Amino acid sequence: MVRVLRWLVAWSLVMSASVLLGMPATGMILAARRPPPITLTPLPDLVASRTPPRPVVSGSELGPRSYAGACYREQFGQIIHVHLQGRAEDFGYAQGLLSGDRIARIETDMMGVFVSRVPSFWARHLLLGLVNWNDRTLARYFTDAELREIAAITQGHGEAHDPYLEVSPSYGRGLQYHALHDISQYLIDNPLVHPPQIGCTAVVAGGARMVGRLFDFEGGECFDVDKIVYSVAPQDGHRFISVCWGGMAGAVTGLNDAKLWVSINAAATSGQTFIGRPIVMVVRDILQHAATIDQAVAILTQAQVFVSDGVLLVSGVEHRAVVAEKGPRGMGLREMQDDCLVLTNHFLTAQWADDHANQVRIRDGTTAARYQRAEVLLHRATPLDPAAMLAICRDHLGSGGTDVGFGNRSTINAWIGAHLVVADVSAGVIWVCEPWHGLGRALPFDVDGPRPDLISLPRAPDYDFMVRTLVPYRADLEACKKALHRGDQIAAAALSASLVARNPNSFEACGLAALAADSPQARRALLLRAQSLQPAYASDRAGIAAALAKTP
Repeated sequence: MVRVLRWLVAWSLVMSASVLLGMPATGMILAARRPPPITLTPLPDLVASRTPPRPVVSGSELGPRSYAGACYREQFGQIIHVHLQGRAEDFGYAQGLLSGDRIARIETDMMGVFVSRVPSFWARHLLLGLVNWNDRTLARYFTDAELREIAAITQGHGEAHDPYLEVSPSYGRGLQYHALHDISQYLIDNPLVHPPQIGCTAVVAGGARMVGRLFDFEGGECFDVDKIVYSVAPQDGHRFISVCWGGMAGAVTGLNDAKLWVSINAAATSGQTFIGRPIVMVVRDILQHAATIDQAVAILTQAQVFVSDGVLLVSGVEHRAVVAEKGPRGMGLREMQDDCLVLTNHFLTAQWADDHANQVRIRDGTTAARYQRAEVLLHRATPLDPAAMLAICRDHLGSGGTDVGFGNRSTINAWIGAHLVVADVSAGVIWVCEPWHGLGRALPFDVDGPRPDLISLPRAPDYDFMVRTLVPYRADLEACKKALHRGDQIAAAALSASLVARNPNSFEACGLAALAADSPQARRALLLRAQSLQPAYASDRAGIAAALAKTP
């Protein structure tokens, strides 16, 4: 009875706080955690470390360095490189100082994207509260060492750059930042959210030597522009290089000094939960502590993840590549066959053959189309070198090589990529693309940092067209949708005509033009054309079919 009364009192306090403070504030209070105590070695050069390096003059490669002890930040072309070494707490603090300005930009950008994806104020209010409430036990799924490193990162960030410190403590936000990949996955099917689209593609060939990987994440343009290449020399474990973002102790794409590659692609299986070990920390664990694929698989097997991901593992020493199809309820392993391995956003092993969520992802999403296109391109590629991997990850043609315009989410590169990386795993070298969306130059790095002595790979042929066209095109696309929504056919007709002129083989542009057309004959012709241009999602195909059924 006493226990029941305690629970009733606790829930009364929670509900009262929710009314007085609002759901987000209540959730933040409940999720708030005191950062663990950390011990820092005094850094000899903090003043310089607080000043980001000056922009690189056009045409130069390596910019000046800003130091925080033995750690430093520099610019390599248009890519930020941060070198970290020593004790994790020390280099965590240095990272917070050196990349704190990028963390602030990411938080600002993410909030803008959150508002666009959840346009209702009350829905945002509710979701923030629920996510914070849900994450009140998140810290349990990190190791003590990881928590201390994240505490050190957020302390450095809080001291030097954090503009949101008065809104919420850096440490709590930093913990949830490390679960961003996972949280965004479990929110995809939430009815309150206009979901971000998933479009990651990875390929392996050439005797498990050549890897290409496009990471699509619509969290804001900063994830592309402000990506950071980290070279990390920890006090224990393997040195590694990671392509990620400011303030991140985890990893999503990386290669270590044992020539072991790791990257992740989001997937979907039934039985996903709402809390667990963030996959970015599992990837970091592999990079630092695994030398072989079997060691990496052992780490994955033990990880209590809460969403599903395809984890690509490639060993340049073992000449082996596998996809670990990891979910909260199990894991399947898919080995390379016929010198070809492709990973998009669905699972193929027997472990998940009858899984409903996986079947829905295959049926309704773009993952199967991208998988089939990548397989075709891999088998055609000759010679198999980093340039060939780059060309595959930049491809935006449809099935059979048909022109389906730009921005079609069923193509490999729909120009939403946050980073594109190719690698010669046996040589221990990766090439990371400058902005935008994997079309910029690809610059070489190894576990020690930039390799300006190696050749860079050139920009995509359509880079200049993309830079001129993409931003105004997407703005007009949204304006056209809004005009149709409010019934302004004249504005919609003008905007859709402009969209079709710039992207004539886009099913979306033709579909909008059809909705704005003033005659049934013109509408039907445009809908039929849209239907022939590889509509990306099942919902797109169904929408076009429904419109055709209503058009005489």
